[in-house]
Amino acid sequence: MCVWPVAAQDEPQERDFQTYTPSVSPVRIERSEAPVIDGKLDDAAWDKAAVLTEFYQVEPEITAPDVKTRVYLAYDEDNLYVAVYAFDDEIDDIFATILERDGEVWRDDMLRFYIDPFDTGISGFGFDVNALGARAERLVQANRGPVDEWDTIWDSAGQILEDGWSAELVIPFRSLSFDPGGDGWGLMVTRERSHKSQEIRWAAIDQSVSKFGFSRAGRLEGITDINRGIGLDVQVQAGLNANRDWTSPRDDDVRLEPSANIAYKITPSMTGLLTLNTDFSDTPLDARQINTGRFSLFFPETRDFFLQDAAFFEFGGQTFTNGSQSIRATSNVPNGQPFFSRRIGIVNGQSVKIRGGLKLSGEAGGFEIGALTAQTGEALGIDSQNLSVARIATDLGRQHRVGMIATHGDPTGRTDNTVVGVDYLFQTPSFLGGSRMQTDVYYLRSSSSTQGDDDSFGFRTDYQGDALGGGIEFRQIGDDFAPALGFVNRAGTRTYSAAINRRLRQGPDWMRWWQFGTRHEYITDLDGRMETRRNDFVGGIQTRWTDDITLTLSDEEQVIRTPFTLPGGLVVPEGSYGNDGITLRFQSSFTRPYGTTLEVSHQDFYGGESTLFSGDFLFRPNARIDLRASYSVEEISVPAGEVDVQISSINTVFNLTPNLSISSQTQYDNISHSLSFFTRLNWEARPETELFLALGHGAIIEDDDFRNSFRSIQTSAIIRLGNTFRF
Repeated sequence: MCVWPVAAQDEPQERDFQTYTPSVSPVRIERSEAPVIDGKLDDAAWDKAAVLTEFYQVEPEITAPDVKTRVYLAYDEDNLYVAVYAFDDEIDDIFATILERDGEVWRDDMLRFYIDPFDTGISGFGFDVNALGARAERLVQANRGPVDEWDTIWDSAGQILEDGWSAELVIPFRSLSFDPGGDGWGLMVTRERSHKSQEIRWAAIDQSVSKFGFSRAGRLEGITDINRGIGLDVQVQAGLNANRDWTSPRDDDVRLEPSANIAYKITPSMTGLLTLNTDFSDTPLDARQINTGRFSLFFPETRDFFLQDAAFFEFGGQTFTNGSQSIRATSNVPNGQPFFSRRIGIVNGQSVKIRGGLKLSGEAGGFEIGALTAQTGEALGIDSQNLSVARIATDLGRQHRVGMIATHGDPTGRTDNTVVGVDYLFQTPSFLGGSRMQTDVYYLRSSSSTQGDDDSFGFRTDYQGDALGGGIEFRQIGDDFAPALGFVNRAGTRTYSAAINRRLRQGPDWMRWWQFGTRHEYITDLDGRMETRRNDFVGGIQTRWTDDITLTLSDEEQVIRTPFTLPGGLVVPEGSYGNDGITLRFQSSFTRPYGTTLEVSHQDFYGGESTLFSGDFLFRPNARIDLRASYSVEEISVPAGEVDVQISSINTVFNLTPNLSISSQTQYDNISHSLSFFTRLNWEARPETELFLALGHGAIIEDDDFRNSFRSIQTSAIIRLGNTFRF
């Protein structure tokens, strides 16, 4: 049990951090007293506000912080106001390098203000602001890492002072879904003193508890009698799209594309959304991947429409996620997922227009509800399709949750497809007096007009201690389990996996911790015949500056019963293959204005060998410029021949102000010979108003003679103006 004396009190007392749950009640102010959001903290409202002063350093060790932090909270009928005064005696060393809206402000000295309005203990909303006032909002789903693509309306400002830095935030209640009849919200307030690699928290004073989780959150209480208006948001967008298809015969197309998203809060905690001619033109390029294995690749969702309130559609808890362990128990995480939102509006890698859709998300009568139905347009020889998903879950006390999910429809139109399932979650923040444990169990059944009925089921248990962590998992996916709106890339299998990790926070001064562990995976077909066996030994260290070095030794066997093809047309025949290998990975601290992630691996590979080198490089000379590049090359030699797989990308961001930026992405690989370029300008004139300009180009470069082999495929240009009207 970790106990710490509290010297800030008149009479020192001891805190038992296993049970410690701080609480705060923001002070109500009049609308006329609302502070001006300029980062200065000179408004009279902050003199009235509730103040948080009892903070503890959690990283690199649990101790009293060597700097003060003051966080102020107030609210009026429209907004929640938050301010921070972060004292610091090393002003010249403060990291303030990010100016971009929705940029990686977590690299800087910054404040995290994370709320769980439904008091779920696992999901919520995050608001990040750095010392320059740059802001980013994030969605936390089922104790997973935050989703950065989520967006809502709020504002912030900040400034660096002689004795630290300060920032102000305003979060409109209309931007949140919450339960007005609840006992309060979960609240996590975290200061990242990045230039010292320190993490300072108000709640969850435990190194085994994620800064993004709510299982040990503090309490935000006493918000009452607020004005939610009539709960109607109307977002109207008008885009002028120009496209040129360079293939013969050349085809030019210019069209006006209006779109609208109309959201109505049926209750304060339940939102209905109507989308018409949904616009995804601002979605970034997917990270380029080339398949060097035998199972299809997984690309995560990045479209804002599907990320908004995505937590209400989550099924199976951590079963289909990486979990929080640094050494995880499974390598094929999403396999068997019942709902994968990229199935809506994307077919065989090609975009399909969503003509309209209805979404319902929120809480009613103790039940969390997520429902979505969308009508796609005709494209790629496929008729218009109606695609639907519904999810409901409820808590049984603080530790148990049960839920159901159902999906219907097939984006390709080839089948009549339905999936139904149930899941159960058990979690305890202090298992046997130790750290957090979570168990998830699920059962799914699919019905297809072409493949018949089949099922999938499994469980996963994770113990998320800092000193000792691990997990076990079992998952079975039937031969004919086919969720048309989900993701399956390896049917007809049983997967058994386990992992254990030991972390020690002791050693020389330059080391924050060192750890070692093992992970094991054994996959069979449904007749019990082995397909994959893998055992990894993993060791790693983290320096006091948060640089990470990881070494992995792998013992792997693959049994191939159906030949498959590698890039370059190299066929791997049936047989049993030992794919033992070694991987060394170095990741420099995220907080520096420059950094890199390097990985080198070598392994036996299907009767031959494979050597991989990959590198990601970051350079931020100042707050206005962000440059990064990545390159990977995998040299594969198998009995059928040899092939080199190369992928490269360059991303740039130029920030003119916190609300005006120009970014670009360029990608190329030598297998498809495809070059993609996408640049965009985002100007958030007000939190409600945005101007978006974009230019994209696709081409083929088939050999090293760039000048003669460059062949344009398609060019697109977009100008879009959008505004949200709130009633």
